[in-house]
Amino acid sequence: MQTLTIDISGSKALFEIDIQGRIEQYKIAVAENFTLESLNAQISELEQDYGLNDYALGVAVPGLVRAQELVSCQSLPGLKGLSATKLITKASRILIANDCDAGLQALVDPKQVCELLVMCDMGIGLSIAINGVPFTGASGMAGELGHSRLMTEFGEFSLEQVASGAAIKRRNWTRNDDVARAGSYIGASLAWVVNLFNPSRIYLAGSLMDNPHYYQACLASIKEMALPIPMGQVKINRVDDRETIVCRGLKVMLAK
Repeated sequence: MQTLTIDISGSKALFEIDIQGRIEQYKIAVAENFTLESLNAQISELEQDYGLNDYALGVAVPGLVRAQELVSCQSLPGLKGLSATKLITKASRILIANDCDAGLQALVDPKQVCELLVMCDMGIGLSIAINGVPFTGASGMAGELGHSRLMTEFGEFSLEQVASGAAIKRRNWTRNDDVARAGSYIGASLAWVVNLFNPSRIYLAGSLMDNPHYYQACLASIKEMALPIPMGQVKINRVDDRETIVCRGLKVMLAK
């Protein structure tokens, strides 16, 4: 079946079209003014250009998705309320997912007891899989790492307020030491995650993890603050092919 998978972040949208194994990609920049109307216009244009009809459509967004509806999205408020009924499309099957949840589906190994994917871009996301099965919690809100609070030298803040791409931009942190400080904050929070979940794998993805100062500070904080026994059992991997991970995960979800 033909598929169109769309990975929307706080700064860009990647459209991947798969027609009988032939894959093409299209990327655009997005900002806070990106809306449902903008998304529908892009989908309509691609349907016309590639002759998409009776196909599978997957859309991943950075926010809280519950029952296939985007109920909260700080970076892209114009997409709030996104659901299958709000999309004007020729697709016969539609999937709406959180971007981090979708990305994890491209990585999971059912043989692993517990796997975590952490995505650090303009926002911060965490997704959990137990024996290859997504764990979303009682109301679908498991993994809201960015809203956990921590005490810093500046006071008490949520993790997204001091460690996300949006926070670094807003605070004008351009020095390597500042970026490393942000990385140490998320590492400290992930140490708690290691202690709580005792995972076998942690995957680190997102544009911030490409920054060596952020990445190395993150690793150092995890190793310093996590308990030795669970830390000794976890393997931490940086996702190098992060640009397509969400689209690949969406295809796995659509195939199911």
